[in-house]
Amino acid sequence: MIGVGYCTKQSDKEIDDSNIKTDYINDMLMPGQESKESELWDCGYHGDDGYSFYSGSSEPYGPTYTTGDIIGCYLNCINKMVFYTKNGINLGIACNLPDIWKGILYPCVGFRSQDGSVEVNFGHKQFKYYAMTYEDIKNKLNTLERINVKIKNWIKPDNALLLKYQTSFADLVDELTKSLEKNQRGVFELSYRGKIYFIMGEYDKALEDLTRLLEIEPDNLTALKYRGEINYMMKRYNESIADLKKLLEIKSKDTWATGAFRLVAGSQ
Repeated sequence: MIGVGYCTKQSDKEIDDSNIKTDYINDMLMPGQESKESELWDCGYHGDDGYSFYSGSSEPYGPTYTTGDIIGCYLNCINKMVFYTKNGINLGIACNLPDIWKGILYPCVGFRSQDGSVEVNFGHKQFKYYAMTYEDIKNKLNTLERINVKIKNWIKPDNALLLKYQTSFADLVDELTKSLEKNQRGVFELSYRGKIYFIMGEYDKALEDLTRLLEIEPDNLTALKYRGEINYMMKRYNESIADLKKLLEIKSKDTWATGAFRLVAGSQ
């Protein structure tokens, strides 16, 4: 049994040869099983049952996972939400941080088996799942002249504070919306506003933009990928499969789409 997630610092326990294989292992909490009454906070996605755990509570979340699977754990500090991925496929929002959050979270891996091992990646090599960031959008916009020059005034390379990030996303949505009012068939604007809504967890709005984009460009690979992913996260499996099938018809050797199709088909 294995679980991955985030946790606050837990109190250390003394370990000796007499209890390391029995009492210590049995008493250890898996990620996400810390009681709500505790001052500690944690969350976790467990491989044996696919459940998401959040400070003692749990609910069905995603597929199970085992040897050979790659599990991603992502913390969106802008919207205070956590989501996981399996083999490069976004499984959707698992839980949210408390509204008033002060503290440090640590990546956490829990085992309930002996002689097991995992390989971890903290960014020293490319992640299996590519999560678009504010920096990606900023870099793209800096190479285009399709949006009002006002954008360049509030996009700053050192804009690292969460409040500024959140404001920038809101401002960016406003600018893209203004541009769409002038050109309702703006492919770039619909694509990036849809992606931003996706980052912010506003999936209904993201779907609306991506659907409009596909009405203009039915074979747009980016729109098919994101819409297929969002439909899966919203448990709209038939719609997700339709988008993934279309994507594979256009790009038959797309490994991500192939894996996503198998995952969605197995969830029905």
